[in-house]
Amino acid sequence: MQGDASYADSRQARLVSPPHAVLARSAQRPEISAGVPPKLQLDLKRPFPKPNWVPWIFAAKTTASALIALLVAFTFNLDQPYWALLTVFIVSQPQSGLVLAKSFYRIIGTVIGAAVALLLVALFAQERVLFLGALALWIGFCTFGSQHARNFAAYSFVLSGYTVAIVGIPGALDAGNAFYIATGRVTEISLGIIVAATVSHVVLPSSLAPSLWQAVADAHTGLADYFVALFNAGDTAPLRAKLLGQAIEIENLRASAIFEDREIRDRSNSLRILDLALINAVGVAQLLRRMLDALGRTGAPTEAGIDDPIAEAIAAIKGWRSAAIDAAGLSQCLIRARAHLPLVRQLCRDPSAPDEEVIRRVAVIAKLREFFAALTAYAEAYEVFVSGEKPAPRRIGFAHSNDPVGALWTGLRAALAVFFVSGFWILTDWAHGSTAAILGAVATARLATMGAAVPIAVAATLIFALSTIPAFIIVEVLLPLADGFGMFALAVAPMLFLCAVLMAHKKTMLIGYFSALLFASGGGFLNQMAYDPVGLINTSIAAVVAAATALVLWAIIAPAAPEAARRRFVRAARQALARIAAPRSRIGLAEFETAMTEALDQLKRSLRPDRPDDIAAFEAGIALFGAGRELIRLREDCALSTTAALELDIAELARNQRAQWLDRARCTAQEAAAKCLAELREDVVGTEQAQAAARRIVALAAIRDELEHSSALLTGEKHRGAQSDAA
Repeated sequence: MQGDASYADSRQARLVSPPHAVLARSAQRPEISAGVPPKLQLDLKRPFPKPNWVPWIFAAKTTASALIALLVAFTFNLDQPYWALLTVFIVSQPQSGLVLAKSFYRIIGTVIGAAVALLLVALFAQERVLFLGALALWIGFCTFGSQHARNFAAYSFVLSGYTVAIVGIPGALDAGNAFYIATGRVTEISLGIIVAATVSHVVLPSSLAPSLWQAVADAHTGLADYFVALFNAGDTAPLRAKLLGQAIEIENLRASAIFEDREIRDRSNSLRILDLALINAVGVAQLLRRMLDALGRTGAPTEAGIDDPIAEAIAAIKGWRSAAIDAAGLSQCLIRARAHLPLVRQLCRDPSAPDEEVIRRVAVIAKLREFFAALTAYAEAYEVFVSGEKPAPRRIGFAHSNDPVGALWTGLRAALAVFFVSGFWILTDWAHGSTAAILGAVATARLATMGAAVPIAVAATLIFALSTIPAFIIVEVLLPLADGFGMFALAVAPMLFLCAVLMAHKKTMLIGYFSALLFASGGGFLNQMAYDPVGLINTSIAAVVAAATALVLWAIIAPAAPEAARRRFVRAARQALARIAAPRSRIGLAEFETAMTEALDQLKRSLRPDRPDDIAAFEAGIALFGAGRELIRLREDCALSTTAALELDIAELARNQRAQWLDRARCTAQEAAAKCLAELREDVVGTEQAQAAARRIVALAAIRDELEHSSALLTGEKHRGAQSDAA
């Protein structure tokens, strides 16, 4: 291992103009290796504001934004000022980058929604049934679209959906003033967006950049820990799952941080390359661990001659983790370790060794070489990112995991919510039915982007009911005593501040969020307040009815359960696998890896780590990830008739999920691996051909074994663990 001055000099040369150094964590955490801009280093070492101040500062900024938005709305005599207040709480986030991103997409969604609302009013204003039916279809369509977009683009779809309800229902009730209603809602919502974004970004901004740098540094440290644990007998699955989740987190943070930080924008491509290198390294490592376990069960790891190279690699990884050596030093150490690996030809010359044993040894050695290369690539990408160097421009094939079936169910729930609540409004002629219809559209559309929908809907129903009490006291008891905006602000500020404080904490975020929505909606703050206790209670009832309707629909129509999460993952995996053999829309390695990583992360969030069936399902998903990436690598490495046949077998398996196609694909891979081994045993190929044959053997062996590990998930049959190591 080399950590001498030459490496330090080479490292320093790469980290100048501007200088970047190793980031030290706070006193509570050990040192991590992540280069950051000098100013950000100081912010992270002596953070201001301190973490325990952040919720209070966020609450103060949100309260100030809400009062400023109301003051401006009152000053310019806007039609419904409370929509500006409501918007402030909808878009507010502790980090300024999230507010800017959310606000940008909210404005887009609001404008589109207002335009569609005017179109629906123009077409169906005289026919309530047709209007509400078209409204339900539009909201269902937008909710469906939100499941295909990512980050705040998904939120824009949601906004364009329920903005139609916010603008269109009052517009349909007063068609002659529909245009003025639409412009009024857009103005009020835009006011709330602008005020919230400005205050968040100007007053003690809490940037996303430190969170992003920390996530990158944590992934760097976690990857090194995972690699060290890889060669031990312990369970590495939690570390692997965490790293895949961190890769998705880094991409999501990057997508928002580019709105607020120029340096992140400049390093966006290098960060994506680093993320791809992380996913690729984890994919290689998990296959290597599986092969090492299989080889260990034969009792032959020492005979394979890999113990010493592995020990050298572990020492190099530990030195790299502690920043004793840089990427160049790590690369040299791994080159030496690689040189000590046995030659594939030597393993194949033993005629007494069974074919299966030789295949496993060759696969392990070839996968070790690939692992060393993947680790080196990640280390180099990491140094390029922290140094601020710009990588050569190239297409970065990031893809997302989309589930059209799940999106259709989500859109159907949203459409039915509007349909049922609107139908109840029409049948009963309820005076506040329009409010219930609007809130029903908002509730079901927002649930599509908020995770566990049923628990959140339960919470919303209870919170709307309970928060009616403080809202009633403030609006109907205290506000009539207020005179002027100053007294008005003193009356409402405590409630706004309390809601914002609750929103700043993860455990109480829903309580604060839904309480603020009820307070803003029920308060109905206007320039000339019309106090109506019955109206406030009816608005609260409408909110409870809307949340309860959403709860029932999400609970009974394709409910989110672990089994449903498995089906969603299988659909996403089948779609990705089918594209491997698609003649016109073939998926690349980076696209496959990123799409499958996101699908695995979504699957993990829906499973319980204490249930063996859920653990087995996630491991089967990991196996599918490994099989697909090896098939793509095999396709890119060589054009063989065997590869084409294997692609067709797997594509057929992805289409119909029959066990016979699983067995056929495994047999095809097994026969191709045996054929490659025969070529090596005959020793009639040159060095380059031997290396290519070894790469094919490792890919084919991995595909064969990983398909077996994923058999239960792919075919729906019980896990055939007893056959998992069959030839």
